Order: sequence, then structure tokens, then C-alpha cells
Amino acid sequence: MPLQRPGGSDVSLTETTATSTGEPSTYGPKYSLNGVKWFSSATDSEVSVALARTGSQQDGSRGLSLFLVPLRLPLLRNPSDPAPSPTSNNVFVHRLKNKIGTHILPTAELSLESAEGYLVGALGKGVKNISPVLNITRLWSATASLGNLRKCLAIATSYAKVRAIHSGKVLLSDTPIHVEQLASVNVLYRALAHLTFGVVGLLGKVECGKATLDEERRLRMLTPVAKAYAAERACAGMEEAMSAMGGAGYMEENGIGRSIRDALVEKIWEGTIVVLALDLTRVAQDSICMQAFVSVGAFLSMLLYYY
Repeated sequence: MPLQRPGGSDVSLTETTATSTGEPSTYGPKYSLNGVKWFSSATDSEVSVALARTGSQQDGSRGLSLFLVPLRLPLLRNPSDPAPSPTSNNVFVHRLKNKIGTHILPTAELSLESAEGYLVGALGKGVKNISPVLNITRLWSATASLGNLRKCLAIATSYAKVRAIHSGKVLLSDTPIHVEQLASVNVLYRALAHLTFGVVGLLGKVECGKATLDEERRLRMLTPVAKAYAAERACAGMEEAMSAMGGAGYMEENGIGRSIRDALVEKIWEGTIVVLALDLTRVAQDSICMQAFVSVGAFLSMLLYYY
């Protein structure tokens, strides 16, 4: 979902507006959207979802609604039809962002100038409608952090099996102090994997309608925890794997540098660590949710004991 220019993570400051055209469509009530999206990673996609203001600015986030926005029109067409113009829905790319990582994903500043969009859900319920998706995207983010950490650990481990020291007589993999360094990264990886996929399991139960109320509450609290903890700790683990290789670890060709740059954004996407902490604080004020969270406290305490 594109981020608004003044608001960023604070969606209540969204200035993009949506005005009803009064026309029905196959996809829902049709609206005309106008505004600027400062950070959009849907630049080369066919369709996106966006929050836009249907109420007053004073309504804050309660004045936002959710819209399905085709980047080109028509939204659906026959495969044999010619490709539509990239500006056929009045969505204009102003410039690509010069990010330090995730270069494979083009991110741009966009303007919507009477772009066609279709209302998703009820008016004024945009934030409520988009919130369930955060459970998914935040766990995607956590698994991305985990995957990058595992990649760096695998590279450093493989290197230790071929790099010889002491006049070429001893491999790094047979040197206790080096093994301890890699073991420390490995323990971190396994702890994050247990935490992340434990929450993934909860999400699966909730989506299948098999979760208890306590498990639903636990998912609500553990999702920001897993995302923030994985983003924060994985980057440190990747740096440790890089340093375990010495100068070879600092070389661009081994791929560790790219993994670190790509993984750093997980501290920002889908909510910064501070935003996630505030989210957890809000939920923790509900004593019932807190009790569900505390019931897995022994497991979390074990993880925090190690890291």
C-alpha cells in the first residue's frame, strides 16, 4: 500500500481524497482519487489498494476509506488485447526512489490525478479493513529478515569449511573460538525461526477458524513482537556473519552486503520498531489480551534470555 507524503506511518494525516462519481461498476462504487503517494512499491504492478480521505481532515483516520486502484485501465482485459497506456488511469510516476537496498523492487513517488478507484468495504472503515492484512505483511517481513540471516549464516559457515589458518594447517571450522562465533549466530537464527513460525502457526489457525479466543488475542500481540524482534536482531546477526569471514566478508561479490542492505528496510516497512512497540502497548492495556500473552511468557523469556 502506498504511503502518503506528509503522514508516512501516521495514516491519519493522509491528504489523498476520494470523491464519488455516482457510477456503479463491477468492482464496487466508483470514486475519483486525487493526491500524492510519496512512497509506493506498486510502481510496476497492475493494481494496488490505497487509503483516501472520504471524510474531513479533522476526522483523522476515521475519515479514511479503502480503494482498489488499477494502475492502468481497463482493470481486466482479454489477453489478446493490446497493453493499455501506463498513464491510462491518470497515475503518474514522478521519480524512482534512490534506496540503499531492495533495488529489485522499484519504489516511486506517484500522483493520482482523477484516478479511478473502487470502494472496498464501508466508508470510513479503511484502516479497519486494511488492519487484518498487517498480520500477513508483518509476518512476511519477519520471514524476510529470517531468510536473509540464514543466507548470511550459510555463506559464513561454508567459508569456514575452506578457509585455512596457521600456515594452512587448520580450517576455521575446526577452530573453537570461530565455531563459537558461528554457533552464536546459529542460536539467534533458530530462536527467531521458532518465534516467527510459532506466530505463523497461530495465523494459520485463525485464518482457518480453528483458533481459540486466547490464540486470536495472542496473535494480535505476538505479530508486532515477531516482526520487530526479527528485524532488530537479524541485522545484527548478519553483521556478525560478515565479520566472521574477515575481509572476505566485506566483499560485495559474496552477497552478504546486499542481504544486509535489503534487510535493513524490515525495520521500517510495515511499521518501525517504535511504531510496533506502541502498537503492542495499546493492546497490552486490555487485561484479557495481556493474560493470553503472558500464558506463553516462559517461551518468550527463554528467547530473550539468549538474546
